[in-house]
Amino acid sequence: MLDQSILLWGTILILGFPILTIAIGEGIERARRRNNPISRVLWNLRQWVLPPLATLLVLEKIFGFTEEILFFRVIETLLLLAVGYTSISLLNAVLVTATPRHSWQTVVPNLLFQSFRAGIVLSVVAYILAAIWHIDLGQLATAAGVGSLVIALALQDTLSNLVSGFLLILESPFKMGDWIQVGEIEGEVIEINWRAVRLKTRDRDVVVIPNGSLGQETIQNYTLLDPLHGIRVLVRFSYFDPPNRVIQLLQQTAMTVNGVMQEPPPDVETQLYTNSAIEYEVKLYIKDFVALEDIRSEFLTRVYYSAKRYGFTLPYADKIEYKIDSFPREEGVSAEEIAASLKQLPYFAFLDRETLDRLAQSSAVAHFGIGERIVQAGEVDRYFYIIVQGSVLLSVKDSKAREQEVAFLSSGDIFGETIFLQGKPSLVSAMTIDDLKAIAIAPDVVLDIAYRYPRFAREMNQFIEARKADIRKAKGERREERTTTTDSSKGWHHPLLEGLSE
Repeated sequence: MLDQSILLWGTILILGFPILTIAIGEGIERARRRNNPISRVLWNLRQWVLPPLATLLVLEKIFGFTEEILFFRVIETLLLLAVGYTSISLLNAVLVTATPRHSWQTVVPNLLFQSFRAGIVLSVVAYILAAIWHIDLGQLATAAGVGSLVIALALQDTLSNLVSGFLLILESPFKMGDWIQVGEIEGEVIEINWRAVRLKTRDRDVVVIPNGSLGQETIQNYTLLDPLHGIRVLVRFSYFDPPNRVIQLLQQTAMTVNGVMQEPPPDVETQLYTNSAIEYEVKLYIKDFVALEDIRSEFLTRVYYSAKRYGFTLPYADKIEYKIDSFPREEGVSAEEIAASLKQLPYFAFLDRETLDRLAQSSAVAHFGIGERIVQAGEVDRYFYIIVQGSVLLSVKDSKAREQEVAFLSSGDIFGETIFLQGKPSLVSAMTIDDLKAIAIAPDVVLDIAYRYPRFAREMNQFIEARKADIRKAKGERREERTTTTDSSKGWHHPLLEGLSE
């Protein structure tokens, strides 16, 4: 009669292992469909762990083999190696050194990750040697002591880097993705391993710094505790430009630059009086350190256009290295040229010469750079603009707060028409598509012309109605019914332009 234990184990091996294999196979397929890294762990478990485990149980429980038999110890050794290999694959799935793809994954430094893997390998090998093959590891360590000392002396730099790497992990002065500066080198941390740290510079070069060298350097981390970072930019203006107005210009310009924080606001200080200019220091606060150079460049570019609009002067350098006959003059536009430009536009063509001259005297040429927002929807238009050169995109937000294009304007087009609404906010946002030169006319001057010239008022009224229709179309709204009409025989009137009549 068969032993009950043999019958039990025989049943487990015959029924249990096939069922377990099928269940693991189903788990592998589901994990693969979800692109789950656990699928690799399950595959290793099925292919490498189950076969030696089943063989070992058959030899021990069915045939009664013990560790005294060489073949039994070989199978036991293979099983432990398979368990170690599967454990490493599980470690690879759970711990990652880059951005995790699943919520249950944990990000660890590469050096710590490699240390865990080495720990698993050493533990499995030590157990196999000591528990299965009965090798005295103490005597083995004593015999290898002299050799280890020689190796340690030969690899002292490497060991120094290894120890420094562990100290960096314990202290954690930076992590993957941080921007740091070590000596003269600045870059993003892309790898931390047992020997060195790799940085990717702004020039997209990779710099390898040994851990031992890092331990002796002062490390400046730009993003560790607070992503907020200050940029200091020096700008020079002429002595003829009042400092308080220059400070106002620089602050307003900085607030329009993408990436510059509104809180804390940009700070401007009068820094130094030089031989030919006053030097100002602008401190901008940003969160995206990667975009630092782009933000600095955009700010300095917009300062140029803002200075031209304010009529300020960015002075030349104190010294130059080449000879020139004369300094190039700033481009100027006379009142006569502005009047000639206005005469060519259909809205102003019927005005007499005296009115055009007075209009030109009250106008100025404004310059804007690419990407500048001239007016924001909800703000009051400050000027009535006529485009001389360049292009402008008018946009409005729809019911889902998505930006929708209303009109694309180019040379000869006008915008800023809500000045006729006398205090009402702009219905659209206006942003430059490329460098823009425009004639800017003060609201009171344009309104005076509208009062004096009914034809101009009617044309502006029709223009506003057309612009409103474009806005409704961009928003996807239906046209509203008009409550007033235009009748030249009875006198012209519109609620948007109260007070303008024939």
